[in-house]
Amino acid sequence: MTDTTETRTRLEEFFRRRHPEQSQVRVTRYEPITGGYSRLMARVWVEDDSGSRGYIVRSDPPPGVSILDTDRAAEWAILSSLHRSGKIPMPAPLWFDEKGEELGSPSIVIEMVEGESLVSMSRGRDESEYPGFGLRLAETAATIPTCGLEHLPPGIDVPESWDDYIDARIQYWVDAERANVDRDPFMRLIASYLRAHRPPPLPLSLVHGDFQIANVLVQPDDTYLVVDWELAHVGDPREDLGWCSLASVTQPPDLIAPDEDAFYARYRELTGFTEEQVNPATTDYFLLLASSTVFVSVIEQMSRLTKGEEAGMTLTYMSNAVAGMHDVFMRTLKRHAARTGAES
Repeated sequence: MTDTTETRTRLEEFFRRRHPEQSQVRVTRYEPITGGYSRLMARVWVEDDSGSRGYIVRSDPPPGVSILDTDRAAEWAILSSLHRSGKIPMPAPLWFDEKGEELGSPSIVIEMVEGESLVSMSRGRDESEYPGFGLRLAETAATIPTCGLEHLPPGIDVPESWDDYIDARIQYWVDAERANVDRDPFMRLIASYLRAHRPPPLPLSLVHGDFQIANVLVQPDDTYLVVDWELAHVGDPREDLGWCSLASVTQPPDLIAPDEDAFYARYRELTGFTEEQVNPATTDYFLLLASSTVFVSVIEQMSRLTKGEEAGMTLTYMSNAVAGMHDVFMRTLKRHAARTGAES
């Protein structure tokens, strides 16, 4: 859905069907949300007899536009189950246009809450406040692995064991490098290093998959909400810490670094994990492991671009990040080796 007039018309019909008791329902404001590379998102304000309300609409983009292809039905199932559980603070998922027959493409409608993203809020504050933000971030992160698997939707993939899961994630690097048009020794290096330096295992749990301060909303009462669950899965909970550390490189500030000891101590206190299991070195390990989520996807699409099978401005733009990611990988490998005494 890219045409604003058509979009407004579809949305008004959509909301009329949800509120047939209202004599009039109209979209008073439609505001696309920029900055993402996967879903088309917008803020929508709707007015009816009872007043005005706001919603967030997450829709699939046209084919070939997104850097990441994810499943709206799977996302809806996760959102619905987690919201019913009450275990994780999050905006309420309201409706799902599964086939896109009403809104033009598969779309999820979520309540719009009053709040500001943690990335925006922290950038507007003095750095002396970062340790406090870091503690609240640790508390928010801890709600994810402590939400039991029984609260997840039926049919979600649960690996047979921690070793099987880690093996598969490492093999993903190997297989992607082999399939790439241009061989990338960084990918072989990362796979080899991950295989040789596994951390102590943890019980498999819910993983957000894109946990970062841009996906945490802070409400006026200081409640922290977690949004954007399209990459949620069952895996190692430390993936979220690694991904958060990785995201801080491109979307600063890093709210863990100002007081690492306090951040990890609070996270361990709430999750029950040990210092051996969760520390800066294990976060480095899972930064490398989790980075394949975007890095491999970009590499695969660049291969198709080289073959003339795919084209897109977003992909061309993201291709510039590959060299930057190589730099992040090397610095993380050296830092992990220094922290653990491992051979890099």
